[in-house]
Amino acid sequence: RFKNNKICMNRVELIQGVFKRTSFKNYLEIGALSGNTFLRIKAKYKTAVDPSFKIPFEKKVKWLIKEPKNFNNKYFKEESDSFFTNRKTYLKKVGSLGVVLVDGLHTFRASLNDVLNSLKYLDKNGIIIMHDCYPSNEAAALPTKLFPTEQEQKSAKGWTGEWCGDVWKTIPYLLENLQGLLDVHVLNCDHGLGIIRIKNKIDEKDLVISESQFSKINKLTYKDFEQNTEALLNLKPADYAETILSEISAGNINK
Repeated sequence: RFKNNKICMNRVELIQGVFKRTSFKNYLEIGALSGNTFLRIKAKYKTAVDPSFKIPFEKKVKWLIKEPKNFNNKYFKEESDSFFTNRKTYLKKVGSLGVVLVDGLHTFRASLNDVLNSLKYLDKNGIIIMHDCYPSNEAAALPTKLFPTEQEQKSAKGWTGEWCGDVWKTIPYLLENLQGLLDVHVLNCDHGLGIIRIKNKIDEKDLVISESQFSKINKLTYKDFEQNTEALLNLKPADYAETILSEISAGNINK
């Protein structure tokens, strides 16, 4: 699916591209886990959130030597909902976020919460990148309450260990409910990179989940997804990443 694109940019390259072309200083990663993405990012101030970090001390030292900016890293071992509820003073002190990577629990509810909470602190020209928005098969899109259990994995036809969950549902929710306020689409690369940028001023009330709309979107099946992928995701080719980077660097987003 991705081979026909001129480029196949991954999330690290896209995030780093934003920081290279802007004066953004703050990076937030939700779902940092082993730090494979987080430690590679070159930004002045980086914040990682995960309830189950698995970053050995030796790995932190290795990446501190490779990239001294990792000295300023802040780690919050907690669920993202708790982080946004209890760390408001910290977030205000840090200042507006240039880039946010949403890669936490791969459920519709969790990913939507993470995006809406991140928007409260996002720079007006900033970007939220959401990983795993384009599951490659039905098993990879398995919707669960938490992580797939062994029983759920066995019952998922074609299970390979790749799990994107139903994160993809956050995209049609945002397209339908925050139309005119956000620029939302998915890049066809790296398991689908959801792109969320601010078009117009957002009020707090806009960031409250509409349960009726949530329920409507949540009823979509993988078959619905397969039959209407481009519209549901507002899918863009991987090389559209260059357009995104150009707009952000010019401070001319969506204009």
